[in-house]
Amino acid sequence: MATQQQQQQQQQSKVVLKQSCVVVGADDKEPIINAARFVFTAAHGGDYLNNVRDLENAQAKEAEEYAKEVSRLPLDSRLVAKLLENADKVFSNAKADDVETVFIIAATVAERLEKVEQRKAYEMISEAAKSSTTQKVEYRSRILMQLYNLASDLELKFLLFCKILEYVKNANMDNLVETLVQHVEESMDEWKQMNNNDGSERNVYLEISNLLKVIDGQEEKSIDFTLKYLAAFENAPDSIGESAEAAKSAIASYIRLQTNASCDLLDYKAIQALKSGKDAKVYELLEIFLTRDVADYLSFMKGNGAVLKDLGLNEDETLTKMRLVTLGGIRSGGDEVSYKEICEKLQIDMNDCEEWVVRGISSGLVGAKLDQVREVCMITRSTQRVFGKQQWSELKNSLSNWSENLQSMKTLLQSDDISTISAL
Repeated sequence: MATQQQQQQQQQSKVVLKQSCVVVGADDKEPIINAARFVFTAAHGGDYLNNVRDLENAQAKEAEEYAKEVSRLPLDSRLVAKLLENADKVFSNAKADDVETVFIIAATVAERLEKVEQRKAYEMISEAAKSSTTQKVEYRSRILMQLYNLASDLELKFLLFCKILEYVKNANMDNLVETLVQHVEESMDEWKQMNNNDGSERNVYLEISNLLKVIDGQEEKSIDFTLKYLAAFENAPDSIGESAEAAKSAIASYIRLQTNASCDLLDYKAIQALKSGKDAKVYELLEIFLTRDVADYLSFMKGNGAVLKDLGLNEDETLTKMRLVTLGGIRSGGDEVSYKEICEKLQIDMNDCEEWVVRGISSGLVGAKLDQVREVCMITRSTQRVFGKQQWSELKNSLSNWSENLQSMKTLLQSDDISTISAL
């Protein structure tokens, strides 16, 4: 269970992407000079409000000289660079609120620049914020999110979001992942239109998948985002080679998850592309898991043990998954299956039969009843391993027929032809 502090952090992270800040008011006559004074004072641990008018104060004098230097610079990325030259000192010496304000000042200046200079300025600001993944990480992540909020250019916002993803991953900030996942789902259509569907946005799916993968209990959601990434290659045959590692990762995750037996991986073009390349054996392993049984798996493993190592899979856990999916595919619909047949299919001893059936029931892959006296098992429900386009089409037809039958029954019930109803 999350601690109170973690809950507060999560709550804070949920709203931070929707905040915005205004640093310099419209009635300020010298916004750049005042901003420079503030930045210098904050970087040196001073109190801006108390020192700014005290010209006898040594730090105030230095801040004034610094402000004059800044004021002589043209309004371009060089001015932003000057404001950030003491960024490390800002994180070390400035008050908590002042740290964020310094970076927001720099971003506010960047917003006044023309596009090319604006990109340069935001690059400098974000890199300064990301400069450490161990010190003041909460401040740094909030700054990156404030930059995202302040940026008015949609392409720039997309690039900044990618930097947020990178930082959250490198700084191990798991508490922010849920917020980022939600934002990706809300913004992806807009990003696709912005990028003219050139596929550049698909890497965000992959980064989110990688973030989720290292968080306990999130592997299924990680697979979902990997599949979204792979789906982005359906209409991009020229780029499909980029998807090989992610395709292998999706296969490994499917095999690793003991509670997941059904999938449509074989329908993805990115998965199919593995069949004819150096990863053909990985594709064959997936086919075995989805369409064959334990005997085929053991035969495959005799000469291809390196495939599991390449995918980072444990041999014992993989064999367990193979036995469970094989059990789920023996028979269903209330048919009786002898213990002997189950043992032959799963390649196990007779004494272990009931244990494996119970494991299958516990994992949710099968529904079954055991008759220990007769040594038979009634499989009442099983999980279809392959559920792709063909299976969806069959389901659609079944639902369509069911709907038509219901409509016919409704028509008959509403009719006055009692004899026709009686005949049914």
